[in-house]
Amino acid sequence: MPYITQIIKDLNAVLQYAKHRFQNEFKQQEFELNDTFKNSFFNFLKEKNCEIEFFRHTSVITTKANQNIFIANQWFVIASYMVDFCTELLTYKELYLKICTRIHRSPEQLAKKLKVSNDFSTKPLFVQSAKEMFNEIYKDERASIEAAGYLWNFISNYSWWAGSKTVDRNDFYVSPILNSLNVVNVSHGYVADIVFAYSTNFSLRKNVESVSSFTIGAKLNAYTPDAEESASYKKAEKIDSSLSLNDASTAYLAQPTSTPKISISAASLDRFKRNG
Repeated sequence: MPYITQIIKDLNAVLQYAKHRFQNEFKQQEFELNDTFKNSFFNFLKEKNCEIEFFRHTSVITTKANQNIFIANQWFVIASYMVDFCTELLTYKELYLKICTRIHRSPEQLAKKLKVSNDFSTKPLFVQSAKEMFNEIYKDERASIEAAGYLWNFISNYSWWAGSKTVDRNDFYVSPILNSLNVVNVSHGYVADIVFAYSTNFSLRKNVESVSSFTIGAKLNAYTPDAEESASYKKAEKIDSSLSLNDASTAYLAQPTSTPKISISAASLDRFKRNG
C-alpha cells in the first residue's frame, strides 16, 4: 500500500475510480478465501463478540445476539472495491467532528442545516478553523488550504460524494457504497458492514489490497482503463495528467495483475494509527 503526502483526497475522484474499477474489473464467479484473510476477519469479529464459520464459497456469521447472517463470499470481494472510498469517507467524518468541537457547533445541527439550506454563513469560520488545524498537524499551508476546501465540500455538497444521510449519522456511509456497487440494501446491507470493517481495521485493509491477495484462484476481467477512469485515478492521486495510467501504476507500486490502487492519505493513516 503506497502512501503519499496528501492530507485528504478528493472524495469524488476516489469514488468515481472505485466505481469504474468495479464495473470493469470484477468478474462474476464463486470465490474461495485464503487462510490469511479468514484468520484476520475471524479475529476482527471475535473482538466484537461475534463468530464466523467459513465454507468453500459461503460464510455464516453468528452475532452476539446469537443471530445468523448468511454470506456469499462474493460479498467480501465486491466490498474490497469500496475500501479506498470508505476509508477516506470515515476520515472526513472524524475531521468534521473535530472542527465542530473547535468552533463549538453541534455536529448534528450543523450537518442538518447545511444539507437543507444554502445559508453558508458558517463557511468562513469552518474553513479557517480546518485550515489552521491541518497546518498545525501537517505543517503545509498549501495542502491545508486544499484539505479545508475538501472538508467544506463534504458537508455542503452531498452530490460530490453521492451522500444521502447527514454526515453526523452512524450509517451515513451505507447508501453511497451500496448504490455505487449497484446492490440492493434489503438483501446486501451487510456488504456495507464489510466495507466498514476493512476501513477501520488496518490488518484487514492490508489483506484486501487486491482481489488476488485474499482469494484463491480468482480471475478478473482484463481491460484497458478508459479516459474517465484514468482521469479519476490521476485526480485522486494528484498525478500529472500527461502520465499514462500504466506509468502511474508503476509509480505507486500497484499489483501487476490489477489496476492501480488509490494510496492512503496522511489523515487516514493517522486515523488507523490512533484507532489500531
